[in-house]
Amino acid sequence: MARRSKFKHDIYREIVAENGGTIKETESIVESSLAFTRKTVEKGEFAQVRLPFFGKFHVNPYRLKKLNDAILQRGTVQGNSRSGD
Repeated sequence: MARRSKFKHDIYREIVAENGGTIKETESIVESSLAFTRKTVEKGEFAQVRLPFFGKFHVNPYRLKKLNDAILQRGTVQGNSRSGD
């Protein structure tokens, strides 16, 4: 995990060097973009999110169908076990 954090920090420093600002501002912008993408995809409405120069993200229709089928078979819908989201 420390290696991933160091890698992210290196990316933030590179962005700051090219565009200015602070590392804290850059981190906030990047993390909010990724959080928005995650929440949009988690809705499961097949909305596509495009981040320029990074890629397009979408819900895989096959996986969503399998998940919905499993929920229907079980007969109940359980909430997300994570708190704070």
